[in-house]
Amino acid sequence: MAKTILTGNPELIRDINTQSVIRTILEHGSISRAAIAGHLGLTKATVSAIVQVLLDRGLIEEIGSDDTKKGRKPILLRLDPTCGYIISLDLASETITLMTANLLGGNCHIYQYSAPENSANLIPTLVTAIQAAIDTLPESRYGLLGIALGIHGVVHHNQIIFLPYSSYADLDLVTPLSEAFHVPVLMENEANLSVLGEWSFCHQTNEMLYISVHSGIGVGIIMKNQLVKGKNGYAGEFGHSIIQIGGRPCPCGNQGCLEQYASERALFAELSELKHMPIHADIFEDLYRRGDPDARRLVKNFITYMSIGINNLLNTFNPDIIILNSVLHRCRPTICEDITNSLHNTMKQYCHLIPSTLQDSATLLGGVYLIQHQFLYPNQI
Repeated sequence: MAKTILTGNPELIRDINTQSVIRTILEHGSISRAAIAGHLGLTKATVSAIVQVLLDRGLIEEIGSDDTKKGRKPILLRLDPTCGYIISLDLASETITLMTANLLGGNCHIYQYSAPENSANLIPTLVTAIQAAIDTLPESRYGLLGIALGIHGVVHHNQIIFLPYSSYADLDLVTPLSEAFHVPVLMENEANLSVLGEWSFCHQTNEMLYISVHSGIGVGIIMKNQLVKGKNGYAGEFGHSIIQIGGRPCPCGNQGCLEQYASERALFAELSELKHMPIHADIFEDLYRRGDPDARRLVKNFITYMSIGINNLLNTFNPDIIILNSVLHRCRPTICEDITNSLHNTMKQYCHLIPSTLQDSATLLGGVYLIQHQFLYPNQI
């Protein structure tokens, strides 16, 4: 019986090996040619040829010798963080937060603007803010690598599908920004970006959930080291879990959704009605710290509602870690422990619930991750 000989396109194989080398350098921070070859099972000659191409392209740089006790010290390689820069934005209902960063997420600068009340002014506002940020960037070989947009709603194939608390749901944000700056523009749900930010910069674990509590409540999901978005981008719409039959109406069309009781928007609105005054995060925190009974009751309710939701997440996903990003952590630093203590089922022993390390910058750094990988691995986006 004749043997089947597997062959491949040499250019495809070279591209796969090149991306594997880049990924290995990125994961290790700094590594020698010999160590790359050993890690990937490639010949030293193959690795050396790929490394030379990457050096010529200005993607990597040599940074000195490894500290070895025997023989000639190997030269270490790393990605050149200054070869290009990234702009990442978080488009919330009331604010626009913009961050510039280098390829590896360093040298960050953050700027914040008020979101325009008229949706027709959003794109001009973004163009002005982005251009101002570009003007601050150092000279680099590849310049601006791309723009990431974090959206507080459902995003699928770079389009907004559902945006419940904003007036610019029907706007095409990607096309005008791509045309204005001639770079890739990638748009993603802010909770998805947040879990990518925490996962790539803080917690390298295989299974992670990130609960983002803002105007709504979203969950970013990492399973088997992959972002889970679902068929149409609706995976992780945790805030639309129904916790009260026939409860408060929600823009999604249901009644009794979690975010109508436990989101920042819901908590501030309820306290505003009770106090007959506008409530925002700082006022809420001040009232809570002064022992205001209404603020205290709302935080207690938040713990109860969130424990119900997290109980469901534990039974559905059984993750290594759950990260909570909520302004209420400022009021009550023990809130993660309080939520965990409110769990009473057998899954409680597997609940590793911690506050966000990056907080609201997680979305921005998740955008950096997205553009970084689009630039380094263009065939995988």
